[in-house]
Amino acid sequence: MFQIEKEELEMTEKTITQKRLSPYGEWQKSEGVPIIEGLIVPDLRGDIPMEKWHRKGVKGAFLSMIGAEEAMDAYIIELPPGGNTDPEKFMFEENTFVVSGRGATTIWLPDGKKHTFEWQKGSVFTPPINSWRQHFNGSPDEPVRLLTMSNAPVMFNMMRSTDFIFNCEHSFTDRFGGEEDYFSGKGQSFSGNVWRTNFIPDLYSFELLGYAERGAGGSGRMFEMASNTTKSHMAEFPVGTYKKAHRHGPGAHIIILTGHGFSLMWEDGKPKEKIDWGPGSLFVPPDMWFHQHFNSGTEPARYFAVHYGGWRVVIEELKGGNESTVIGGHQIEYEDEDADVLETFVDELHKHNTEPKPIADWRK
Repeated sequence: MFQIEKEELEMTEKTITQKRLSPYGEWQKSEGVPIIEGLIVPDLRGDIPMEKWHRKGVKGAFLSMIGAEEAMDAYIIELPPGGNTDPEKFMFEENTFVVSGRGATTIWLPDGKKHTFEWQKGSVFTPPINSWRQHFNGSPDEPVRLLTMSNAPVMFNMMRSTDFIFNCEHSFTDRFGGEEDYFSGKGQSFSGNVWRTNFIPDLYSFELLGYAERGAGGSGRMFEMASNTTKSHMAEFPVGTYKKAHRHGPGAHIIILTGHGFSLMWEDGKPKEKIDWGPGSLFVPPDMWFHQHFNSGTEPARYFAVHYGGWRVVIEELKGGNESTVIGGHQIEYEDEDADVLETFVDELHKHNTEPKPIADWRK
């Protein structure tokens, strides 16, 4: 029989008590759908336990990754062929990624005109805070899966009022005033690789710009959407390379779009955790753990990440994110990394009969 040591049992009881005391944790339990935890969801398109979510009118589950730490959280829902969610509005921000399928979403303010836009696999959109929204599956044959990342934990734990979260009547017209082209996909470019928009039709084909700061000869783009306090970014790096290790605060949800590889994650001074990923994987590095991404597959690796820091919100843990740990930053330069990092990568490539690209070309 599996045995739990007394010390482990006490820690388990403490963790359960802490979650029970969290207003967000209590609300999660009351919703009656599975709460999936862990370091990684291997494939969002695969077999994920979901049950009918009566608030939304479709099947769903919470994906509460260890690294989210109630700074942010995620859930996934599945719309049956030709189905739709029930209308909702609430006082937290959301970023929704279309895992599979095609359909449309209708957004409206109280007593305002309804705005409908269509989406497909790879689209990203963010309904403005406290606006009404309803999602529709546009296919008569195939289900739709939507993954949503939000700052709901922060709002629930700060307000401690479910009634306020779901029944506040305030309209944030400074963020969304019913503009006809709000979800047109138009955007505006800013310095720092920032693209400000409210809808991205297709992440898979979105053009990225050079982004040398994280190494590996990669490219990337930062996204600011719907004037949220959360933002997102997308990055891509070539076959046979890996990015520099870095760390930041909790809650950054990473979705693998293309490519196969692995990531190393570790607390400073502690052993490294290795997780393997491929298209559809979701993982969240824990608070201030170093994490490093490796492309050991046969095609460029592209990922999309949602995290805090949008719309002029400054997050202290992210300051110095591109500066070396040698000078007090949070990035480990290639020349300062542990020897086992490159060794692990080369061993992994050999398993797939692949060689790293000439190191001098990208490991600078």
